[in-house]
Amino acid sequence: MGIAGAAAIILLLGLLGGVCYAQTGGGGSTSNEPAFIKNLHITGFVQNTTSTWLNSNAIEYNKDHFGNQNKNSLAAERNLIQVDVNDDFTENDSMFLRAWGVYEPSYPWEIHCSTNSRSTPGKSVVGTTSDCTSDFYNFYGIREMWFKHRAGPLQLFVGKQIVTWGESLAFRVGDQINPTDTSYAFGFSNLETSRAPLWMLHPILNLPSAGPFSSNFAELVYIPGFDFMYTQVDDPSDQFDGLDDIRGRVNVNAENPGGRFAGRGDNRNNFGLPGLPDPCLRFNPKPFPSFILPAAAAPPFALCQVNGPGSPGAASFYSPQSIQQVIPNATWGNSQIGFRIHTLVSNTEMTMFYLWSHDYNPVGRINNRLLLTVLPPNVVPVVSNPGIFARRFDLFYPQYQAFGITANRPLYLPGALAQLPFVVRAESLYKNHDAFNTFAVPGTIFTNYQSNLRQFSQSAVTRSDTVLWLIALDLDSAYTPWLTTTGNLTANFEVNGTTILSYSNNMQGAASYVERAYHNDINLLVSVSTSWWWGAVSPNWTTIYNPDGETFLLFPSLQLTPPWTNKYFMKLEWVDALGTNKFGLDGGVFKGLGMIFAQFQYNFSLL
Repeated sequence: MGIAGAAAIILLLGLLGGVCYAQTGGGGSTSNEPAFIKNLHITGFVQNTTSTWLNSNAIEYNKDHFGNQNKNSLAAERNLIQVDVNDDFTENDSMFLRAWGVYEPSYPWEIHCSTNSRSTPGKSVVGTTSDCTSDFYNFYGIREMWFKHRAGPLQLFVGKQIVTWGESLAFRVGDQINPTDTSYAFGFSNLETSRAPLWMLHPILNLPSAGPFSSNFAELVYIPGFDFMYTQVDDPSDQFDGLDDIRGRVNVNAENPGGRFAGRGDNRNNFGLPGLPDPCLRFNPKPFPSFILPAAAAPPFALCQVNGPGSPGAASFYSPQSIQQVIPNATWGNSQIGFRIHTLVSNTEMTMFYLWSHDYNPVGRINNRLLLTVLPPNVVPVVSNPGIFARRFDLFYPQYQAFGITANRPLYLPGALAQLPFVVRAESLYKNHDAFNTFAVPGTIFTNYQSNLRQFSQSAVTRSDTVLWLIALDLDSAYTPWLTTTGNLTANFEVNGTTILSYSNNMQGAASYVERAYHNDINLLVSVSTSWWWGAVSPNWTTIYNPDGETFLLFPSLQLTPPWTNKYFMKLEWVDALGTNKFGLDGGVFKGLGMIFAQFQYNFSLL
């Protein structure tokens, strides 16, 4: 973090402590103080995460602009200070504010990223302009801020919030309200930290009991879309430039190219390389000169497309300059709305909800707008009208409607097993008319270069209803004297799946990957944790398995807390991805990113 960063944090803590001390008249409250002074609480923590790659040679796809593999072993040196402010102004009015200050240094991995055309003229990718991510992770400002008003059975929350409607520990089924930020959270961030707060109106109305139905309430979420983001917007390809006012409406993923935690790019769809697929050479018997387009620049569903608009027989490709982000603007039509009903019946907690929202990950779309014509030197096309055409390619975030249901209840077993506190959880989400990319684009190698097939998609977008579901079994704080007499045993088992109802083998898993989507995609999670010496030693083992490439994601950890205090602790964790499919979108793309990290945290209370 450096001396300057440490000094800044110490100064901030000192100022906050001094303000609180002065407000309380020297540290103690008096009866004549205003309510907002007496009820003010300021807490937080300082956290450092230091991580190293287990084998940086295994991350063979991360290269600098000279084509050299980056073998630096430092994975992360993240420094975070979090300050929480809770206050009750009156009996019915309160507020919460969470501020973050994050500092990370410039990493060698991201200083010399693969498309750093500005730092090395003549070494750049053809037709691209891009930056590296040396300052991408730093954040200074308000993370959450909301006000709460109580009026009889009504509670109204207004502000920047996180709302969780799902039941899963690791998968997003019903948990669809907030976007996620996984740019730094490959292994050392929990779900709560990775969720991105949104500005919203959030009333909760308590309802009276009715027969067997108790604990009833109705909940509404209205998100207008004014979710600005002024940090974590400097993408290497500059694709989010000018979108700061609405950038917070969608996911923040690992930076690519050049990002430390980015998944492996699908180099099977590079365009213009001597080793590109033979079918791509049908319109050009001579290899292109040695320039490289990143995987994201040549969507595989449009790979080597011929008979492009404006020039029959010509080839079309997609460069970073032709790709644009189409984040939904903050309009009435693009608002996000959710409505949920909660009840408790026969020891079963149940909810039903409706969502009008948009996907937080993009889908590619060809809009058939011709941008420019380029003909690389020393190329002799064999088509009727020579030329290679760059076309507009949109990354848009499709709207959808969804209906969901969740349920959980204790599982009562007979005999001695009744002492085990099992809980069964289940949830499901039906998404109507969701969007997917398809390889079935006329005039590509996937359609044998045919161009007049009505059953295919000119825009590379197809639609289908989908069902997301989860079934889980929890063992919640079981008394296990054979294992520990000073702690409990907690275990979680989850089976998560996604079913595409109108499935086609041409559906694509992601916009820049050749991987097909699965008709039924299944994930299994097993998590076991316990503790000894009254929480001083707390181990946990978490594994996620996916049949795609026999992929295992491993997250074993050990938390150490001194017996004499809980003000500080240390966490050690190993993160790794094992499997046979290095392009698998269910975790295989992270092969090579194995790392270990140590996380130190000091908790403080200023008031």
